[in-house]
Amino acid sequence: MVPRNATHVHVHESVKVIPFRAFSGHPNLVELECHDGVETIGNGAFYECPSLKRVKMPGVKIVEKSAFASCKVLADVECDKLERIGYYAFGGCSSLRSINLPSVKIVEAYEFHCCTGLTEVKFGAKLESIGGQAFGNCPSLERISLPLNH
Repeated sequence: MVPRNATHVHVHESVKVIPFRAFSGHPNLVELECHDGVETIGNGAFYECPSLKRVKMPGVKIVEKSAFASCKVLADVECDKLERIGYYAFGGCSSLRSINLPSVKIVEAYEFHCCTGLTEVKFGAKLESIGGQAFGNCPSLERISLPLNH
């Protein structure tokens, strides 16, 4: 268990999956840094972490349902190998301004719903599908960059 006063989490090399609600509601967590071997962020793993501002997950391939939902100050997300984003995974992250998703294949429904500060989303050539209302109630969204299929 992570102490409630911890502000930064560096995931140990032995961890491959951050499980269901592992850090949910953690009051002081500001930054998460995963190593390349972490492949999955589980359902609600960081749900409603009020202080979480930065997430670095270079090897993560799957972010499950509501993993970062309602992290209202989350502004910086790095995810180079992310392939699948679950239902409402970043929903309600009102401080998120832009996100680059170069490896994403599947975006499920309501993914970025209520990300009221989101202005730009960039996808890479691997994109296969975007679910319904993925960007619902994103009034600041100005640009979604989609790959051109050959």
